Amino acid sequence: MPSPANFSTPQTLASHGSRGSHGPAGPGLGGLGREPSALSQDAPLGGVIATAPRKLGRFDLHCLSDGHWRMDGGSVFGVVPKVMWEKLKTPDARNRIPMATNCLLVRTPEANILIEAGMGPKLSDKERDIWAYERDPGLPDALAGVGLQPQDIDLVVLSHLHFDHVGALVTPGRDGELTPLFPRARHVVQATELEAWRHPDPRSKPSYKPENLGVLEEEGRLQVVDGDQEVAPGVRVRVTGGHTAGHQAVYVHDQEQTVVFTGDFLFMRAFLKVNWVSALDLFPLEAMERKAAFLKEAARERHLLWFYHETEQMLGYWTGEGFEPAS
Repeated sequence: MPSPANFSTPQTLASHGSRGSHGPAGPGLGGLGREPSALSQDAPLGGVIATAPRKLGRFDLHCLSDGHWRMDGGSVFGVVPKVMWEKLKTPDARNRIPMATNCLLVRTPEANILIEAGMGPKLSDKERDIWAYERDPGLPDALAGVGLQPQDIDLVVLSHLHFDHVGALVTPGRDGELTPLFPRARHVVQATELEAWRHPDPRSKPSYKPENLGVLEEEGRLQVVDGDQEVAPGVRVRVTGGHTAGHQAVYVHDQEQTVVFTGDFLFMRAFLKVNWVSALDLFPLEAMERKAAFLKEAARERHLLWFYHETEQMLGYWTGEGFEPAS
């Protein structure tokens, strides 16, 4: 496990020349095409992501949705008083707030790389009711929308192995047997995180579902890494800890531009406040310490931040003073 200083003196992925710009060239992807108020009601959530790709140097970035769901606001915001967080995320009648699954597709000259894999099709009826999960459009359909099929994916990178991040990796076939959704892909996981999935503590066990990764492990489709490293040209993982011991952020870099997929290290924009820590974080003090160093670096290097669970403005910059949405 890297020390918190890992974020204070990082291997720099964005040049100083990128700091003064107002983001990479290219259209959209900052918002999701829906007014915030529409996400604050009890009405069903649907797929809302239909944006043009964003350029990052030679790479194309696409936001692919595996659906929307709701989670208890108290679980998400922990000790933050409800009177404060409900101003940002209005809960429904069951105290649940809207959550997205903003998977990141990176199309490089060499490969199609998917970061994160949503909740998938395997939830029970009871779980669908608890989470108010609506899989619209779902990863296969979202891929088809950008002209790809699951077999076109070369690499899948996973921030961690909780069910809402890996649920689509394996799907029931016609005979009901689970099969890999991405048959050609290697799947990148941290060794520490894989061990937590194999032997979860009692608190984490409901989130580490064996059916979401078992087939991949049996078939040797996992690429297990230990610590920070490059997993493809222009794509690097860095251990963050905080949420889980083996949680990693994914840094995508090309031509002096960097986007950081934050996973659950930063659930959504509200958690840009250093002392706002989720009750879902296993290591809250570590999360705060490392978040402070992470944000300092993000402001200095003008990293573009990608929020997996954000429903309203999932892409932007931390300036050191506040959040600047991507144009």
